[in-house]
Amino acid sequence: MTKALAICGLVLACCLAAIGAEPWNLERALHQALTANPDARLAQQRVLSAQAGIEQANAAFWPRLQFQSSYTASDNPMQVFGSILNQRAYSPSLDFNDVPAVDNLNARGLVTVPLYTGGRNTAARKAARGNADAAWQDEAAIRNALGFEVSRGFHTVLKTRQFIRAAEAAVNSLEAGLGVARKRLDGGTLLKAGVLDIEVRLAQAREDLVRARNAKALATRALRNLLGIEDGEFEVTDTVPALSAPASGDFSGRPELAASRHREQAAQEQARAARGGYLPRVHAFGSLDYDHGWEYDHGGGSWTVGALLQWDLWDGKLNRAKVREANANLETAREEQRKLRLALDLEVEQARLDLRAANERLGVTDQAVTQAAESAQLTRARFEQEMALSRELMDAETALVTARVRRAEAQADQQIAIAALRKALGWPQLDSQAK
Repeated sequence: MTKALAICGLVLACCLAAIGAEPWNLERALHQALTANPDARLAQQRVLSAQAGIEQANAAFWPRLQFQSSYTASDNPMQVFGSILNQRAYSPSLDFNDVPAVDNLNARGLVTVPLYTGGRNTAARKAARGNADAAWQDEAAIRNALGFEVSRGFHTVLKTRQFIRAAEAAVNSLEAGLGVARKRLDGGTLLKAGVLDIEVRLAQAREDLVRARNAKALATRALRNLLGIEDGEFEVTDTVPALSAPASGDFSGRPELAASRHREQAAQEQARAARGGYLPRVHAFGSLDYDHGWEYDHGGGSWTVGALLQWDLWDGKLNRAKVREANANLETAREEQRKLRLALDLEVEQARLDLRAANERLGVTDQAVTQAAESAQLTRARFEQEMALSRELMDAETALVTARVRRAEAQADQQIAIAALRKALGWPQLDSQAK
């Protein structure tokens, strides 16, 4: 029984380990990046901050209720007289030429209601909403860019895997060729120099293998950083879903463009709010007061209501400067939008050209690998039959490795080019994300 339990425990541990080491696919990686990447989390916080700005702007329309309380003690005639009146403790016998010291506890409730602000509060609220919409679109832009970076990082890891496989194949072939060369050396059909040439090339191939493994480790680390993963085992799958390349479309769906439009609208409202500084402001107010003193042990209450008109007739050209600043910010927002349109148009065109070039390169490299593999196979056979020189063997193996590396680069570049075009058009990186 104990042995059976131990076996079951071992099997369970192996299963859990297998689950923990499950390779990451592209869809899982994209989801992880959108939830754990620092840039994505920062964008979310900026959205929350902008939403809080809307709440602040809305607060300007609500009545303001304040409570104030103070305690004073004084023998100042004016304060003594006022305190006694507020406490309802006045007596004709009081001699204000020789006032006593009094104390006073005041409690006040004050309500202020904005009636007219020259359109400033309304404009400020619209500006806050525009900034919040821009922040939301900025978050979408971050998600779009992050999706592309993850997709590129994923394909870069797969590319380095192909580099490793090409390097390993070269090492294996050269090791086999070295074995044949040593037999020919022993048989007197090959010079020592030929063996040395293969040994040197084998050492170089092993060095290339080390570089390829280091490149994969670095690419994997870069992808981990994008996903916000700090610890634990991490490996990606060997395959990715086939991405469809957009045949048409423009950048009108890019969130950066929408964010720019919202910023322009916000700047317009901020300019309108600044111009509202030339207009008067009207507030209604009301207060309730209660005063109590212990010197005469009396207390009394009072109330006050009224309206307040404020109009800045001269402020040292302060508001004029604010209007000029707001107008300049508005023109800046418009120019930034025009600049963005030009940049996005170039990005789309560049992505289309890169994809076209990648497709052409892929066809060429596929043919090159086929030809190089056939040439290498024939050269190995001729070398074993003592019909080829060691130099010919090394040249054939080098050509095959080079062809395989270039094909791996072309395959990765094609997928990255598709991802770049989808990003340039504002498309999700996976077709499943569009549903």
